[in-house]
Amino acid sequence: MPRQGETTAAVTSASPTPAPDELERLFRRLVDNVAELDATRLDGPLPLSEIHQNLVPYRTHRAVLGIETNQDYEMTVLRLVAGERGYARIEPDEVRQQLEREVRSVNPDTGVFRRFPHASVWLDPDQVRVLLSTRTSRSAEAARPDGGGTVAPAVTAFELAEGGPLPEGDEGADETQMPFSLDLGVEEPPAPTGRDVSVGGAQCGYCGGDLPVGRTVIFCPHCGQNVGVMHCPVCGTELDVGWQFCITCGREMAGLG
Repeated sequence: MPRQGETTAAVTSASPTPAPDELERLFRRLVDNVAELDATRLDGPLPLSEIHQNLVPYRTHRAVLGIETNQDYEMTVLRLVAGERGYARIEPDEVRQQLEREVRSVNPDTGVFRRFPHASVWLDPDQVRVLLSTRTSRSAEAARPDGGGTVAPAVTAFELAEGGPLPEGDEGADETQMPFSLDLGVEEPPAPTGRDVSVGGAQCGYCGGDLPVGRTVIFCPHCGQNVGVMHCPVCGTELDVGWQFCITCGREMAGLG
């Protein structure tokens, strides 16, 4: 208890910084990946299709983004390109207006942005500068000759690809330190598995010829067409040969024909 005339210093406790949500993680990862690839592109437009297909694709970034399903990923991309929090803006205006309406919809079409692959997305320069300055400060701290600081040296995706060691550091380190993985759109189609024909009456969907009974069949013996069973690499849905898109998640399936 302070005596009369004495003053006490105010004790304040800093509020912990809230963890970034999926939208902020997506924006951070996009900026990091573009900066690692070619930082000059941060000042110009990015094709919308390149963002979800190559720069931060779902299949290679789902764990880093903390997103469980493809639909949640699409919703996060939709929020980003629709301009939520001012992270990005999209042109032309009619596309922006349609995406904004979809975000506000009670039952949004989360993949609507896929209809506009050539729309241009501009990242907010002020927020990009903040992230880049944070990366620069972190790198400078890690490079101090006296070994000061607690941030481990950054390891790029290219170093990891060459078999470099993983950095040692705090498991709770900022997620932006994690190496990224670019997807250049080169992907093998899912391999077919045999279609088991255990009873008579099974016919080829192309020529109508009877398939051999009691055998595992991948190619029709009459016309040579692929009659095997394939599955979507994203959601696992069974696909018919010749389908161009998955009927469950909408993933493009070029190369299945």
